[in-house]
Amino acid sequence: MAMIPLLKRLGMLASDGTPTPLYDQFRNADTQASAMSRAIKAAYAELYDRNEYAHDLTKDKLVNLITEITGAAKDDATTRLIVSTFEGLKKFADFDASEPPQKADDKPPAEPDRSRSLVDDSIRKQASDDHVGFNVSYTINLNLPETTNPEVFNAIFRALRENLLKK
Repeated sequence: MAMIPLLKRLGMLASDGTPTPLYDQFRNADTQASAMSRAIKAAYAELYDRNEYAHDLTKDKLVNLITEITGAAKDDATTRLIVSTFEGLKKFADFDASEPPQKADDKPPAEPDRSRSLVDDSIRKQASDDHVGFNVSYTINLNLPETTNPEVFNAIFRALRENLLKK
């Protein structure tokens, strides 16, 4: 998972990419562990809906729970990535830490980006389909001639547009 989307999902960045109060708390050594535990519980709400102590599960039980939620195989790359991200984030968290006191002028923490579940619907559909999809892509590398005549380049790109970029 890319870092910016992960931080948005954890609620540490707002949808416009600006840091949230939760991110500020994570940067403070005194509140880092509790901030991360709150972020994990929000970002992995599907896990916590099924087991409120998801952070205490063994790796095998966590894999089983994620497999149940996503419908993906236990050895699927998506499952492995979700487990490794969750396990990596847990290292920064203390689920027994108390909540830091709210200041009167503090805004409530921003809601994490829940626009996606643990696995995008397209990945979930792909995992549940009985058939394998087939996609074709190609890369064209052009070795352009050395010239100062723009007509040469115009002719090349016109030919590409007319022959390859048809809809």
